[in-house]
Amino acid sequence: MNRRDLIRALAALGAGSALPAFALDAAPAGSGAAAAAFDRAVAEMRWLGALKGVSAGTDTLRCDRLAVSGRWPAGLRGRFYRNGPALFERGGQRYRHWFDGDGMVQRFEFGPNGVSHLGRMVRTPKLANEREAGRFLVNALGTRIDDEAPVQGPDSFNTANTNAIEHAGRVLAMWEGGSAFALDPADLSTRGAVTWQPGLEQAPFSAHPKLDPQGNLWNIGTTQDKVVVWHVDPAGKLARVQIGESPYPGGMAHDVAITERYIVLPLPPVRLNFGRAGRGREPEQAMDFAPDQPLRILVMRKDDVAERRVFELPAQFVFHVGNAHERSDGTIVLSFVGAPDATFLTRDAIALMRGEGGMSTHTRTQVATLDMASGRARVDALAGAVEFPRIDPRRIGLPARHLVTAVNWKSFPGRGRTLFHGIQVQDLASGRVDRFDYGADAVVEEHIVVPKPGSTRELDAWLVGTTFDARRQATQVNVLDARRVADGPIAQATLPYALPLGFHGNFSAA
Repeated sequence: MNRRDLIRALAALGAGSALPAFALDAAPAGSGAAAAAFDRAVAEMRWLGALKGVSAGTDTLRCDRLAVSGRWPAGLRGRFYRNGPALFERGGQRYRHWFDGDGMVQRFEFGPNGVSHLGRMVRTPKLANEREAGRFLVNALGTRIDDEAPVQGPDSFNTANTNAIEHAGRVLAMWEGGSAFALDPADLSTRGAVTWQPGLEQAPFSAHPKLDPQGNLWNIGTTQDKVVVWHVDPAGKLARVQIGESPYPGGMAHDVAITERYIVLPLPPVRLNFGRAGRGREPEQAMDFAPDQPLRILVMRKDDVAERRVFELPAQFVFHVGNAHERSDGTIVLSFVGAPDATFLTRDAIALMRGEGGMSTHTRTQVATLDMASGRARVDALAGAVEFPRIDPRRIGLPARHLVTAVNWKSFPGRGRTLFHGIQVQDLASGRVDRFDYGADAVVEEHIVVPKPGSTRELDAWLVGTTFDARRQATQVNVLDARRVADGPIAQATLPYALPLGFHGNFSAA
């Protein structure tokens, strides 16, 4: 495909991905009564407090010195970024789905003078337009907006609310179906949507790029029947973009893994049922999870995405991968978190926004072995219930034995098994886990692996992650020794306020 044809194809992809998957089928935004009902629920179930979000007028949250307990490691210096939906209410409206909120990037600075925090809304065109209008203007993943404003492509819906990574002198705030937004690392001000080269405006750049050991970013973007593969070099310039055919048109792809030679993309058997569009149905009525269809794993060569294999595993839903690597015998090993169905996406994330608890399904760590020569695949399931898998960043695309996940193994009065209360390191070879329970009043978010300076081994690292403390209605940053997780945090930094629950983030060493 020559450059002109590629640009035309990408332009078509952008136009085709302009409509969020649920928008035509979701119920209308809740009224002020919905917000009041949520507030009443928080009074009874204080662990819901971090889903209230920030007020419509909030742009920045700042604390120059967090209260630190324990002994902060002298070698832990740098910037810890997180991103997630933060703004759920505007002009008497309340979003119905957790994933719908506008994004706010958090930066925790670990320096010689302590820990500081800066949080700032990503100034997308959507956010700017809705601030001016005083109301939500466009449909979202699980919320229909009456009297929707005209849209100009995917970035009309883009909330930039899913992940953040510092790369080549800028912070990228990313969403599922449109542009990444560039932020200034100094103050998190929004520089604007990233166009990787002229003609590629608003082409889908997904929220889970993988940074290889050489500093290259690899990412995907998907639309109805295409998969875009992005390669961004260490200087932040586009090295190459390719387009491949999806083996499951209309399906959802959220996360991607890489090996030294391959892109590895799970495609769960979930797709939008267009025959039900426009009928005001709930998301679970519009999204079809097909238990008789396999989980497809699309493996494409990095240097030529047309050279590929599609593997089939038993039906399950996948948000996130852990890692992938190639063995000397030519097989690929992929770790991921699988669920028996898509209930969290279509029901539970809506129930949370209504102030209701209860998780309908439980996830498990899965390890798949993909034989590139024969096309055969097998999968082994380890203990659950887990999410937010992370590995040592030095091992991305290479063999990695240990997987870090948030974990839930207890049921608490008034909360049940909703969200996560612990963190664990799992040995993928033996199945053994080393875990810590933050307790019934904690909502545990993603913890990432930060290697200790000068180290080379996987567990010569810290785990760094946030928790919401329901008793204090405050957010904490926790540091654990990756080799002694059961001992709990060796240091904690506590904010004087609560941050909205986030999704993903990354660390940039000083």
